[in-house]
Amino acid sequence: MKRSNLETVAVALGLLAYAVIAPAQAPAADPKPFIGAWKGTLSISGMDIEIGINFTLDEAKKIQGTIDSISQGAFGIALGGIEIKDKTITFLITDPNVPGDPSFKGTLDEAGKRLAGEFTQSGETGAFSVEKQ
Repeated sequence: MKRSNLETVAVALGLLAYAVIAPAQAPAADPKPFIGAWKGTLSISGMDIEIGINFTLDEAKKIQGTIDSISQGAFGIALGGIEIKDKTITFLITDPNVPGDPSFKGTLDEAGKRLAGEFTQSGETGAFSVEKQ
């Protein structure tokens, strides 16, 4: 059975639409391994700062977070731009009172008990490492 040109175009458009829509419908990475309280150290410019990070799920099951700079007496600082890909999480400090566009990128260890990676603020790069509490 021979297809008409119109049928061929319709099939091609259908496949194209599926290729564009399907990736957008891919499930988000599982936030559950990151949920909870974490405590550790951020090291930058020769300083070690004790930090705490807390990730939760809101009512819509979207990951939310705050960070505490324990050494500096600052608590409950809002995090945003939280993205998870496999065992890696990236996030920003979104509080307008914190200068320098601070950002984090960390990876969970195999046991899911330690999160470590890179911290950047005002062009300076450091490291952070926190353990699940």
